[in-house]
Amino acid sequence: MPQPNDTVHIRFSMGRGAGPFWQTNATIASISGRTVVLDGFDREVTTSVAELKREGPGRWLLDWEIKTRP
Repeated sequence: MPQPNDTVHIRFSMGRGAGPFWQTNATIASISGRTVVLDGFDREVTTSVAELKREGPGRWLLDWEIKTRP
């Protein structure tokens, strides 16, 4: 289970099968139920605990796909 102050490595991609075009790290600021608040951007960002993949002690991976407009 993620804990506050754990590190989350975030990979952004443009579509399935495409490699990440941008990567960054964030810190878990808090957890409320099944929602994680990430700190490290210009504002706090939330995500579901279910989206996080364990990468080791105190480290998590989050893959986000950026969808383009049709």
